[in-house]
Amino acid sequence: MKRIQYKNLAMLISASVIVFLSFAITNAQIQAAGGGYYRAGYPTVYGSFGQASVAQGRMYDTMKSQNRKTAERDDLIKKWGLAAVEKAEREAASGSSTNTKIVVPPPPVVRNHGLFRPDKTLDTGKTLADALADTPEEKALIKQIYTATKGFYDKEAAAKGWKSNVAGGLTFFTATAMTVYHDTEEPSAEAVNTYFKAVNGSLDEIPEFGSATNKDKQGFNNMLIGFSGILLATYSEAKQTNNAETLDTSKKLAGMLIELVLKANPDNIRVENNQIVLK
Repeated sequence: MKRIQYKNLAMLISASVIVFLSFAITNAQIQAAGGGYYRAGYPTVYGSFGQASVAQGRMYDTMKSQNRKTAERDDLIKKWGLAAVEKAEREAASGSSTNTKIVVPPPPVVRNHGLFRPDKTLDTGKTLADALADTPEEKALIKQIYTATKGFYDKEAAAKGWKSNVAGGLTFFTATAMTVYHDTEEPSAEAVNTYFKAVNGSLDEIPEFGSATNKDKQGFNNMLIGFSGILLATYSEAKQTNNAETLDTSKKLAGMLIELVLKANPDNIRVENNQIVLK
């Protein structure tokens, strides 16, 4: 996802909406006093999707494991070349490996725990609005931002093969939140695709995610899209107006959401060697 695509998404939301959100809603959510950055809204909506959000708490450890495996594979490629490593992986998958020099793990079992069957009756825009806003005007703004972001995301997900998969929502959220938090360029398409595969594999290692209901997984995925839209709206407004206060607000909100969703220190999520890394 290039920055121009994020700009196009921001353009779907009127400037007045972005300004109102940035100052009237986001600042109300972020509490600097006492070290707390938010009131009940974000954690409330996060926890409303039951087993999906509970299971998500384990992904940080599984993602670190995936990062380690990726690094080890990269080291093998540097030493032996991609063709040799891929040949060793095919042999490991078939159980016919005879190469004693290149040792690769057997392929993981594909369970597709992140996939869900969509339910058209689910109204995540209303869920977000009710949790994050107080007045009818604020609720309408939240819904508008969610609708614009969801439409943008669905097109991207269909093109990338992420459709109806929580791993897609988590990837979109991570790329967005780390970009806003560090105020830097988005991860490359290669980094994002690699991260999606790692997240997809990580979810397969969490049995609780496999038992989560379709509605919980869809709601959780939609919530991540909504969080991303709010971050993009705030961040885009800060960049367009060169407003340091709003930029700081967007950074704090991104950090809080990273801690809430990924259970990670936002300073420990970075791009290294063209890969998204969780430390």
